[in-house]
Amino acid sequence: MLLPFSVSHERPKKMKYSYLSKTIFPFLLFSFAVLSAQKIIIINNAGESINVKSGKKEITINGNDKKEFSETKRISISGSKDLNRFINIFLEPSDQLVIAVQKNTTIHYSGDQASLHQYINEQLNIDTFGSINLYENAGNNKKAGELKNISELLLVNIMKKANLRNILITQNDKDSTKRLKNHIKYSWLNTLFPSIGRADMDFRKEVINYYFKKYIEPDIEKYSCGNSLQYNVLEILAKNKDILQAKLPVYPIVEHTDADNINQYLPQNCQKQYFRNKYNYLEHINGHSKAYYKKVLKEKFNDE
Repeated sequence: MLLPFSVSHERPKKMKYSYLSKTIFPFLLFSFAVLSAQKIIIINNAGESINVKSGKKEITINGNDKKEFSETKRISISGSKDLNRFINIFLEPSDQLVIAVQKNTTIHYSGDQASLHQYINEQLNIDTFGSINLYENAGNNKKAGELKNISELLLVNIMKKANLRNILITQNDKDSTKRLKNHIKYSWLNTLFPSIGRADMDFRKEVINYYFKKYIEPDIEKYSCGNSLQYNVLEILAKNKDILQAKLPVYPIVEHTDADNINQYLPQNCQKQYFRNKYNYLEHINGHSKAYYKKVLKEKFNDE
C-alpha cells in the first residue's frame, strides 16, 4: 500500500525542479548577458553640446553629461568647427571603453584596451601619412627594394604598437582582431599605393604585384569596403588591372556611371562607397549634382 503513495510524491518533485530550471536558468543567463555586454561610454567635457552618431542612432550630449552605447564598430563625434571625429571601436563583447571629449577637442580613452584605441584613433594616421615622402622618393628613384623595406618596417612597428604578431587574418582570430588587422593593413596600403601612382610603369608593376600577392590576394574573393580605405586600395588595383598579374572578380553594376570600367571590379558595398565618396565631396562644396548621388545611395543601396 505504500508503493503507490511514495510514487505519487516523485512527480511533484520533478515538476518543481522543471519549474525552477525554466525560471532561474533563463534569469541567470540574462543577468550574465547584461553584466558582460559591451559598453562604450561617451563623456562630454568639451564645455558645449556635442553630437554623437553610431549607425543610424544619433544623439546630443550636453556639457558635463555622458551617454552609453553598445555593440558598435564606429562612432562619429561632432560639435564645434574643430571637432569632427570618427572613432573606430575594436572591443570584445564583454569590454567597456570610456571616451572623454575634452575642452580642447582632444579625446582621452580609459577602460578596456584604452591604449590600443588611443593609438589607432589618434596616432595611426600620423604614422602612415608620415612615410609618404619616403615612398615617393623610392618611386622616383625606381628603388623597389627600398620601398618594400621602408613600408614593411613601418608596418612591423605599427603591429607592435597594436600588439599584433601578424597582419594576415587567421581562423582563430576573434572578430575584433580581424577588423583591427584589416583597418591597420588598409590604412597602411592607403598611403602606400597612391604615393607610387606617378612612378615608372615597370616599377609600379613590380611593387603593386608584390603587395597584392602578399597582403591583398587572400581578401579578394570576399572583399568588402567597410569604409573608404578598402575602396581606395581596390580602386587603384582596378585602374592598374593591365599590369596586375591576377584577374580581379567582375561584379554587376548597381548604377551605371562613366566609371563603369572601374566599378565593375568593385563588389556592391564598394560601389556604394564610390557614391558615398562622390556625395560627401559634392556636399562639402555644395555641388549641384549632389542630389543625384544621395538619391542613388537611398534607392539603390538603402543608405539614408
